[in-house]
Amino acid sequence: MSTRQFTSTQKRLAEFFGSATLVFVIVSSGLLADGMLEASPSIGVLFIGLATAGWLFVLVQMLGPISGAHLNPAVTVALLVTGDTDMKTARQYVPVQFLGGLVGVGLAGLTFVSTIGWEVFAISAVERPASTWLAEFLGTMLLASAIISLIRQDSEWIGLAVGFTVGMGIIGTASTAFFNPQVALARVFTSGIAGIQPFDAVMFMVASTFGGVAAGLMWRYLWPRPSLIGKQEPKPDDESVLEELATET
Repeated sequence: MSTRQFTSTQKRLAEFFGSATLVFVIVSSGLLADGMLEASPSIGVLFIGLATAGWLFVLVQMLGPISGAHLNPAVTVALLVTGDTDMKTARQYVPVQFLGGLVGVGLAGLTFVSTIGWEVFAISAVERPASTWLAEFLGTMLLASAIISLIRQDSEWIGLAVGFTVGMGIIGTASTAFFNPQVALARVFTSGIAGIQPFDAVMFMVASTFGGVAAGLMWRYLWPRPSLIGKQEPKPDDESVLEELATET
């Protein structure tokens, strides 16, 4: 999809809004399940998975035409490696993605502070074992691979693929599928089940970034980005030439 008709400011705002609301939904669904409904951790993870999958689909469909709906520094890095985005765009997107995530976790806390009495911001103590770092690497690689492949196909199903990949990852991987450095950083600042302690968050950020790089390198080889050099306008066949002559006559 082409985003050329939109300004850099419009694209940055789209990335900020999408990143903020993504984190807002992730953290809010966890606070709802854990703090208000007092659900078990397994039900809480299911809440987060369904909410995240649905909202990601909406975000990609809504913001894709404007900014490409990266919403994820690892995806931006993967597309930078494949040549589907440039360094100038990456430098503009990544800071607002991180800023949006921090705003999103704060908004989630504000909406529950008077309901369950928890802090708006709190440093998480939720541990994520070292084995989950590999899950983050592999999951992010899979997510970026799905995006790159569907971009190559000019598919209209990117939003659905992204939603399913992350949603199924949340309920089906050891790390519960952060797959996103800005989400990992933001989730340090919640006391709900969606949280992650600072050291593990750093490792998640590293793992997911490398997952994006690995996906970019793999797809740069498997299905290189089409080059604009040498592309020519399609030559009209004999039938189309006759139709033009008949029209002119």
